[in-house]
Amino acid sequence: MKTLSLLTLSAATALGCDNPFGYSYSAETTKQGRTEFEQFVTTSLGRDLGAGYNGGYRGYALKSEFEYGLSANEQIEVEVNQLFLHTPERNGLRFDGVSVEYRRMLADPDKADWGRAFTLELGYSQADSGSGDLRSRYGFEAKYLFQHNFGDSSPWMYVANLGAEATYTPNISEAAFELSLSQGLAYQLGKNWTAGLECVALSEWAKFNDFEQSGLLAGPMLNYRQDKFSSSLTVMAQITGAPANRGRLNVSEYSPLEVRLVASWEF
Repeated sequence: MKTLSLLTLSAATALGCDNPFGYSYSAETTKQGRTEFEQFVTTSLGRDLGAGYNGGYRGYALKSEFEYGLSANEQIEVEVNQLFLHTPERNGLRFDGVSVEYRRMLADPDKADWGRAFTLELGYSQADSGSGDLRSRYGFEAKYLFQHNFGDSSPWMYVANLGAEATYTPNISEAAFELSLSQGLAYQLGKNWTAGLECVALSEWAKFNDFEQSGLLAGPMLNYRQDKFSSSLTVMAQITGAPANRGRLNVSEYSPLEVRLVASWEF
């Protein structure tokens, strides 16, 4: 019984210190003076780009993140984004853009009931995520991050990210505003494995007051961690979308199925 309790405590401690999710972020920051590299590969399957639903559509969003711990509760992050499309109109890799993010932890989830942090991000994108067509888009995003670890001896973790993003596309003089909510619930299976569920809700308005679209996606997550290496796999299915154009789904703006693989190294 004592050995089992020690194993459970060890698992909970590992879970409380690391982010196992693919779409949501924990409230913690990278340790001061340390660097973490994360590679995201998000595969989008099936879209309607204006000529009807194309089940053979494949989009691969490639995001490379470099995080550096500035202090005990601050970090800076640089992202480089690329897009690989496999469609009847386009087949190849295209540089998408870059962004810079600042994160500050307001409450440590290992010491408080609710860990909290906020992020501020400036970004530039030059490729449409669906068609790959070139266009310039500038964005500013703010997020508030929550994390609850359910106590020192619990293998459970819950996170939630509330986000608001404003973008501007100068060539078509379009301003847009997006609200997002992502949530994740994880359970530590053992020393190296964590399983859970994630969901993401998105809503967008043109010119800040004209509703354009919304979507809700959810699915399972599996994470493996060994020393300073971590890998997560999340499969997200679109539950509902508006305006709906394929059953209850909006396949013009969101894929009916997404698969995200994340690999990270701390050094």
